[in-house]
Amino acid sequence: MVLSIAFLVVLSLIGFFLLSLGKGSSELISPLLSGEKVLGINQWLPEVLGSQINAPKITAKAGLFIDTTGKVLYSKNQKEKLPIASLVKVMTVLIALEHKGMDDKYVVSQRATEMEPDEMILLPEETLSLKELLYGVFLVSANDAAEVIAEGTIGSRDEFIKLMNDKAKQLGMENTYFANPTGLDEDVNNSYSTAYDLAILTRYLVRNYPEVLDISKTEHIILPKTETHQDYDMYSGINLLTTYPGVVGFKTGYTPEAGYTLITLARINGYEVIGIILDSEYRRDEAKKLLDYSFNKLKN
Repeated sequence: MVLSIAFLVVLSLIGFFLLSLGKGSSELISPLLSGEKVLGINQWLPEVLGSQINAPKITAKAGLFIDTTGKVLYSKNQKEKLPIASLVKVMTVLIALEHKGMDDKYVVSQRATEMEPDEMILLPEETLSLKELLYGVFLVSANDAAEVIAEGTIGSRDEFIKLMNDKAKQLGMENTYFANPTGLDEDVNNSYSTAYDLAILTRYLVRNYPEVLDISKTEHIILPKTETHQDYDMYSGINLLTTYPGVVGFKTGYTPEAGYTLITLARINGYEVIGIILDSEYRRDEAKKLLDYSFNKLKN
């Protein structure tokens, strides 16, 4: 009897303690349940690499090819920090899509029009939708479009870049830093990442915003003239779209410091492969060899 009473007292004390925590601590309330807008958290990381027998030799300083279940098919220096050039824009796109819809409008600033060398050649005071700007980002790696997105998504370019770095941490991208939304070389503190981190980012974007694939796989588009902007005629710089059947994008990059960089996504016979190549002398040819190698491993 005494033990039963003692047990009930203990249960009552525990219940009171939990209740008091619920009343006085917001940490017990999920931000999702409270309706707050939060950045997503990655729940996926590539697994450890198996055998690499007969893997192609590449000039790239780093590379990682995976299927989207997380199986690593090829790896070279996958966690080495390297400059990544315009692959930075993949995070720029992700932050924009987390805060805006495809039809939301952006006004072009004078500053954004001064971005070089790759650009849509936007004009000051033009208004374009996010979707139109994303065509510029993916097809011609437009630095002016990326800057318009960074300036107009939340009203502050600096805060936008902070969100890029916060998101990288949430996704588990432990060896990544973004200095700007374009990937252009800075005088100091350039952006950098790893093949491993970029695989995490790419898979997350494609899984959560698959509509970007319809843009990244576009070979050519004409955006007709409207009341708010001139016409734009753009061809994709991703030559794998026309030279490797199954490729559906994704992003290229180049700066003198980063060399030639690439993220590619290919789908063949029900298999899906994401490939990252950093600082390669022959990124297209090496991507083809590694895609062949990766799909052969998946079939065997």
